[in-house]
Amino acid sequence: MINRGPGALAAVISAAAVGAAGLCVAWMIDAGPVRVGALRQAPPASVGPQAPPAPVLEVPPPADRADGSETAGAPPSGPTRVASLEPVVGARETAVPLPAAAGEPGTDGEAVGALALSQKPDTRRKGGAAGRGVTILQIGDSHTSADFFTADLRKVLQARYGDGGPGYVTAGHPHIGVRSASLSITSSSGWTYKALQRSDSIAEFWLSGFNSVAVAEGQAMSFSASHPVTFDMIEIEVVRQPGGGAIDIRLDGVVESKFDLDAAEIDPVVIRLLPNHGTTDRVRQISVTTTRAGAVNLASVAIYNRRSGVTYNSVGYPGATVGIINKFDDRLFASELRRIDPQIVVLSFGSNEGFNDNLDLERYAANYQRAVHKIKSTLPSATIVVIAPPDGNELPGNCHDKPRSQCRRVAASRPVPPSADGAPETGEPVECAWRTPPKLDRVRDIQHDIAQREGLVYWNWASIMPRECGADRWASQSPPLMAKDHLHFTSSGYKLSADQFAKTLIPVIEKVRASANAVPDN
Repeated sequence: MINRGPGALAAVISAAAVGAAGLCVAWMIDAGPVRVGALRQAPPASVGPQAPPAPVLEVPPPADRADGSETAGAPPSGPTRVASLEPVVGARETAVPLPAAAGEPGTDGEAVGALALSQKPDTRRKGGAAGRGVTILQIGDSHTSADFFTADLRKVLQARYGDGGPGYVTAGHPHIGVRSASLSITSSSGWTYKALQRSDSIAEFWLSGFNSVAVAEGQAMSFSASHPVTFDMIEIEVVRQPGGGAIDIRLDGVVESKFDLDAAEIDPVVIRLLPNHGTTDRVRQISVTTTRAGAVNLASVAIYNRRSGVTYNSVGYPGATVGIINKFDDRLFASELRRIDPQIVVLSFGSNEGFNDNLDLERYAANYQRAVHKIKSTLPSATIVVIAPPDGNELPGNCHDKPRSQCRRVAASRPVPPSADGAPETGEPVECAWRTPPKLDRVRDIQHDIAQREGLVYWNWASIMPRECGADRWASQSPPLMAKDHLHFTSSGYKLSADQFAKTLIPVIEKVRASANAVPDN
């Protein structure tokens, strides 16, 4: 356990709202157990192309009350520091810039490869980014949300380039398919969950797409690493709202900050914790506890060490299609991307679309294109990597309780080879045989076309699998590489996939690193 004394962190409260205000304010708590000092100005934020710069706001220390008690919202004079959101009510920002950092192919599938990169070198950080690590953000469906594939990638890349921290982690256990390999998450029984996929209230959802909700006092959630991890910033995403509760934030058991989440309207906010002494610190456990009855919406916890190494953030939504990106509130989504500020964005969707036999391909192409533009408009210098879906097989709807035969055909629209026993194929689906959904190949084709047109990197996950009935063949191996559902992989299958994808991703990382270290002509 880390020995963390009082006043070890500085808390910066940043409000990211969907409203029209353009203020960008950070509230810095002074180093000791004293009252609040002045607001310090964060770098200008932009809500649009011509957002006004944020003014400097000075807030004097709160005065004592006549009865000798301290003003509401001010830190107590005890051994812990207390921060309140009250001084920044109405002073919102829609982008919270980060502080400047100190600086094998399948058996018979096509070869793994990437389209040529066409992005220009990243010029956003000239003169100050050479010491910054590489930040990667992967957004996807259940292959991403389970954090097996991405955990193996994280391990490989951090062993090669250095540990940039666990990164962005969805709070709680909103779905059996949402997990973190970096942090062990435990919670009391009073938490429930909301999902963007099932909600029309998009203004309350951060990038995680889920809110862990507690309404009673004394509910706790903790995020624990197997060993102390180095960080230069911790971010906790919550939502202020009418009737909101209050929370304590503890690092390694010590209360570092307290926050009141009551507000006049829905207001997503970011609580940012920075080391108070030195550029980095270490932490093993972060916990959030409700201290007053009232709604507390907790979306995510992120632990970053972005001055070096690789930070691989994975954010996924079980059962989702690429359309979920388009469902996010535009301003809140843009704020999130700017704050995470990835040099590389990985999109991993397509399995759920490909398993939809009624998929409107023209509409799907438009949705995918829109999602790409939504990211590029916010991160024009970022490299986008498209992962096309792996092979997957399904059974006819009436076969789940019947004996199953091996996969014998891939799709009605593709040539049908002879079966494994040499018997001729009629082209008709074999009763209760695994089959490849007919739209899966078309989904890959659409993603490939968009990647070529937009200058994106493209990797076909199916290319490392057998070309015909790849999922069924991998499920039949010993040990199996595919799960029994013929859609998801076993841990061995995800590891093999991550190792193969890394061959495409590492050259992209090297290009980003070369751009960051380039010396301007002048």
